[in-house]
Amino acid sequence: MNINKMKSFVIIILVITAVYQTGLLWLEDTASHNFFYTVFGLGGQKQITAEENTFLLPSKFVIGSGNRKYAVAYASDIEKEAILSEGDNLLQEILMQGTADTATQKINWEAILEEKCLLLEYHFSIPVVEYFQNYSKKLLIPSLKSFNCIAFVPSKTSNGMTNVYFIDTNLEQSWRVTMEKSRFAPTLYAMLEAKENNLAYVSTKQSGFNLFRDSVFVPQWKEKSLPYRSIMEINPFMQDGSINRYYLENSVDSFFKNLESDWNRVDEAGTFVFSDETVVVRYYPKGILEYYSYERYNTEAATDIATGYKMCKNFMNNDVSLETDVYLSGIEINRNETIYYFDYTVDNYPILFSEAIQKEFEMPHAIEFSIRGNSVRKYKRYAHNFKAVDSKDKEISVEFLEALDQAIEQYQINHENAEVKEVEDMYLAYFVEPNFSVTMKWITELYNELYIGKTVSDKKT
Repeated sequence: MNINKMKSFVIIILVITAVYQTGLLWLEDTASHNFFYTVFGLGGQKQITAEENTFLLPSKFVIGSGNRKYAVAYASDIEKEAILSEGDNLLQEILMQGTADTATQKINWEAILEEKCLLLEYHFSIPVVEYFQNYSKKLLIPSLKSFNCIAFVPSKTSNGMTNVYFIDTNLEQSWRVTMEKSRFAPTLYAMLEAKENNLAYVSTKQSGFNLFRDSVFVPQWKEKSLPYRSIMEINPFMQDGSINRYYLENSVDSFFKNLESDWNRVDEAGTFVFSDETVVVRYYPKGILEYYSYERYNTEAATDIATGYKMCKNFMNNDVSLETDVYLSGIEINRNETIYYFDYTVDNYPILFSEAIQKEFEMPHAIEFSIRGNSVRKYKRYAHNFKAVDSKDKEISVEFLEALDQAIEQYQINHENAEVKEVEDMYLAYFVEPNFSVTMKWITELYNELYIGKTVSDKKT
């Protein structure tokens, strides 16, 4: 065999390998037995790999050090992923070997929060039967229909008692599973240390703020103000004030199994359209990227939550234009279709769209998936990325009690002085308004309504 033929042979093998691997990435949809999506740093290297097994990452998680101080995160860094990995090990162990309460109980936040704990909070309800279908052979399915929080209270030593609570905050009910002599509890216990920094979170339940419906974790800081980084909104396809077709085409190629779309055009409205026999991808002038698959599928096949979530994660991993961290912010189940919503997060603050932006984009969240017949049928994303500037150039001077008073006052103006008896949630978030204006705001949820509050005081000092 001469040199030229050998080179051609090697090139053909490489191309076949690349196509095969790409197909595996897109079509990977097997169910898993792991509870969390975990990533690990390998041997001190910077490389990060995703395990084959996947379950739902929480919308946010809370680390309690047992000293009334908490750390809250939406997107997890490598260190916090190690905590989730150990929590995953403990959860599988306790569900297979632990002892469960025979009935649900009222949530005992005092018992949970006075110890070191890890809370996984979801912005939606998870059906209990589906969650436990692979792990409940030993345990009885509780009367709890669904949950939106898992609380770990690990023992300090291998001989102590470990408790895991499945909690429905809406009904204020929990179901507990206990275990003595856990292999994994002491390791998780040692990891639960919230680092000292300018921002710490406190539990409204522990602090006696009884107006809050549940144990909401609100931020507090030691100084007069809290510094933070402003963020920039970046269109990955923009160059010199216009869409660069080359950037866009290279990005959408990953949506097609044959690596290159068969046909593309720009319609009269300025929408870029790419397609082959089964897939159409559109990029709208507003910055919306939309994928739709017309491939045949089993209309009767139902996709379980874990498998659908894994499909979403794999799909986003292959969207090369997505460079902002995301968190799972909602799930809707409609017969044989499951809708997954994701939103962006930067520096462990969520990014929310104003009502005006939501109406303009016809999207309540930054990313939307439709899963049917064990496949991704639709993927829609606000295809702008968000990046924090290098230094903390902004400050928050309004503390949460002042912001809460303002939200209650606005609620009473809107509802004829109706009494506010319950606050559902309260947190800081980057808030996106028209014309790409992004600022930090206080978000207060009162009776399923969001009240947007200032973070910079109008008071003169």
